Amino acid sequence: MARAIAVFGTGSGVGKSLLVTALARYYTRRGFRVAPFKGQNMSNHARVAAGGEMGAAQYYQALAAGVRPEVRMNPVLLKPEAETRSQVVVLGRARPELSRVPWKERAPHLWPPIEESLKALLSRHDLVLIEGAGSPAEPNLLPFDVTNLRVARAADASAILVADIDRGGAFAALLGTHAYLPEADRERLVAFVLNKFRGDPALLAPAPLDLWRRTGMAPLGVLPFLRHRLPDEDAPFLGTQGPAPGGPRVGIVRYPFASNLDEFWPLAELARVRFVEVPEELEEIELLILPGAKNVRAALDHLRASRMDRAIRAYAEAGRPVLGVCGGLELLGEGIADPRGVEFGGEVEGLGLLPLWTEMGAEKVVREREACFLELKSPFSALSGACVQGYEIHHGRTEPRGAVDAVLPGGLGYQRQNVLGVFLHGLFKNASVQRAFFGGVAKGLASTFDALADAVEEHLDGEFLMAMAEKEERPRRVPPGAVYLLLGGARSGKSRAALRLARRLGGERVAFVATARATDPEMAARIARHRAERPAAWPTIEAPRGLAEAVRGAEAPVVVLDCVSVGLSNALVEEGEEVAREELLALLRVARAREKTLILVSNEVGMGVVPATPLGRTFRDLMGWANQRLAEAADAVFLLVAGQAVRLKGGLEL
Repeated sequence: MARAIAVFGTGSGVGKSLLVTALARYYTRRGFRVAPFKGQNMSNHARVAAGGEMGAAQYYQALAAGVRPEVRMNPVLLKPEAETRSQVVVLGRARPELSRVPWKERAPHLWPPIEESLKALLSRHDLVLIEGAGSPAEPNLLPFDVTNLRVARAADASAILVADIDRGGAFAALLGTHAYLPEADRERLVAFVLNKFRGDPALLAPAPLDLWRRTGMAPLGVLPFLRHRLPDEDAPFLGTQGPAPGGPRVGIVRYPFASNLDEFWPLAELARVRFVEVPEELEEIELLILPGAKNVRAALDHLRASRMDRAIRAYAEAGRPVLGVCGGLELLGEGIADPRGVEFGGEVEGLGLLPLWTEMGAEKVVREREACFLELKSPFSALSGACVQGYEIHHGRTEPRGAVDAVLPGGLGYQRQNVLGVFLHGLFKNASVQRAFFGGVAKGLASTFDALADAVEEHLDGEFLMAMAEKEERPRRVPPGAVYLLLGGARSGKSRAALRLARRLGGERVAFVATARATDPEMAARIARHRAERPAAWPTIEAPRGLAEAVRGAEAPVVVLDCVSVGLSNALVEEGEEVAREELLALLRVARAREKTLILVSNEVGMGVVPATPLGRTFRDLMGWANQRLAEAADAVFLLVAGQAVRLKGGLEL
């Protein structure tokens, strides 16, 4: 059975899809057989894959992982077609009877195919990357959840929580999400990622560590605002790279329930592309595109309300090129009838730019297609003879009602003068089409996938990511800056426990600060014995005094100080109590700076009889005060008794 990692978010649009895509390529480059999974997705951006249609986000994630996309990767797809209605697609096929079932009553019907799909992917891959939907911490949705916590439980997944820091309030959102989850599910949240950060990550301190101390979620890293060409899952964005410096000005008409906008991603590289919503924005456009529409009536109502219908007709009548894709083709026709109520019911008049009539059929056409353009007239003549690959997703059956040129076989495309309509999605991924329209070829998404994986390597904790994918137990990361305090009496096992902890946290990247002096042969032998127990790769810093300076100067991410009480005793005997207290305060300042993980060993001296001498009583009082101050600053405090550790503070493991 494969390992599973869930990527949850503090809300929609925070970067879950982007991070899963990046991790898919990251782990694939390390030899894992990776599959993406999202139990239920809500999006009008769909692709045709093995078994039918699936969400575009999981389609791209599969490409990033180098595996064939299949509908099991997104077993349930909800395609909004009105403000309160969505078409339900299960395992690639539209299920109109489920679309009529009230939302709260759907879970029993949807969970079996989701669970079956998840198990199938887990059985065939090394690692399944689960993308959550929205936020997992919405109590009104938990009883009906089929895509967040329920999926994570079924896969026994460890989870990463993503927040968009560009929006503001990221730490509060992370903390609130953690707090709102059922207690058992909080244990799955092992790490968090701050996404879309602009600036110096050093400015975030001490917030990441404070959040870790409150929740146990480790700061996995900070991703900058990444420039990429990957289409947005929900919103009409073509990545964040910005417009191409040259190329024609392309306008994509924006209307409600527009679908498959992701197919236009090459335009962001080859043209100066923008979404247009008002007539004034058409003035400088050189190619106008009407994209797919999940509800053509809603799109037409919007165009008429915004006066865009008249503007589009005027644009076309001026001889300027117009391209309609799928639902866009239907909008360009004379009208659309929906006698079966598939989308809207009744009839609606189209824009009248092509002599076509469309009727909605009960059966949805979902298939991949290859076709070659016939001869086209200007301004689309450069497409003549071009063979293309694409896909169909539509209910509409369109027939000519006047003089119009069929430019793709099988009713896939029609042209009248400067207006072209095609049912074929995915035109612009074809190099021949890119050359015909723009005179060049886009680099493709492979470079984007690699760039995202490179960002993961640079900005996230790779060792922890590998532990999440390889280890059977749920990993727990201790970020730099954690402070452990190990207390105990003489021969209690505290020094040995400190060594074990340091090996686990730092491996060979540990520095050891020793405070004891070899004042006699027995002490020299004791020091030699302790040194032999430590890995030879660990540098030892002899610091009977000046504990803070020794810790600060240690060139290792993990530092063991053994022990505080001996160092303060040296200061007390040599220079008095006031100097000893100053040295402790200096050590506290270093600990609170959180620059390294510190493992502090100190003697608990207050449990025995009252010392017989004034100096002994002063030392006892000094250490009582010092240990209290250290415990306040520490993230975890343990008391060692007879080799057994008793947790006094914090949720970290010893």
